Amino acid sequence: MKALPLLLLAGLLAGCSSTQEDLALRGQKELVGLPEAQLLTCAGEPTARNRENGTDLLSYFRESSASAQMSVEQDKSPLSRSPGPYEYFRYCETTFALRQGRVVEVAMKGRTATGRETLVACGQIVARCLHNK
Repeated sequence: MKALPLLLLAGLLAGCSSTQEDLALRGQKELVGLPEAQLLTCAGEPTARNRENGTDLLSYFRESSASAQMSVEQDKSPLSRSPGPYEYFRYCETTFALRQGRVVEVAMKGRTATGRETLVACGQIVARCLHNK
């Protein structure tokens, strides 16, 4: 009985995650060639700017979290369970490499608070750019 709510929760979160991860993967391909001015318009100001060997690097950092309710055991008795919050934290760093004012590469690295690799928060960084294309 306890497993059913967790399975439903996992399914709901997986559905949201795959959409954002799909956007991230699309962004890595479809945003190559984007002019810097358009990138700044759709993604905003980067968290960091660097220049290495003639390549401009614009990095964006995003954290996200989602809350869910689940049963938390306060002791060993099944009668004393109460609902409690459960947080899912994710972060992403997306770096756009630009040469001559155009994106030539999009690199992403993202993780959950537990260390699992995910691109969910990366999808949130590139979503507006993909919709405005």
